[in-house]
Amino acid sequence: MAESATAVYGRGALRIGGMLVGYYVICPRKVWLSMRGLWMEQESDTVALGRLIDATSYGRAKKHIDLEAEAPDGTRLVGRIDWADLREGTLHETKKSRAVEDAHRWQVRFYLWLLKLNGVTRADGTPFAGCLNYPRLKRTEPVALLPEHEARLADMVAKIRAIAAQPKPPPRIDKRAFCARCAFEELCYG
Repeated sequence: MAESATAVYGRGALRIGGMLVGYYVICPRKVWLSMRGLWMEQESDTVALGRLIDATSYGRAKKHIDLEAEAPDGTRLVGRIDWADLREGTLHETKKSRAVEDAHRWQVRFYLWLLKLNGVTRADGTPFAGCLNYPRLKRTEPVALLPEHEARLADMVAKIRAIAAQPKPPPRIDKRAFCARCAFEELCYG
């Protein structure tokens, strides 16, 4: 099960994945476009570099753990964790830069939430921890899932469901600094 926005919308019941949560933090319009099968990232050099970093970093670690869960509202949730240190009880997400670090944090929190919704804990019964890894920057950042994050994630899922139901995309955002690096920039602003 690959976690792509086209897969989560295109067939059958709505499924929301970690990438859509990250997109939502950045730009709700990107969520809508992705859910409609407009997947511009295959043309993006930035995304290609990110995939290369993911494929070549942390080679001995177990890669890509797929998750599914059900949100409190019944929405199917899916995720693909880059890798996990099961002995340590930490899941890891590898990113190329900190450009959209808040979206990265929410993506990791979403994966931690999926583990919690499934009742998965560390061997000692405590919740898994999260870690953002930036190999090019030689930096890591711990990420935790707090009760207030769970409430916000449930709210994000509800808002993504609402976006999915809209016949037209949300308006363009005014934060053009991010848009210049977005694969959808030309589609949104021509």
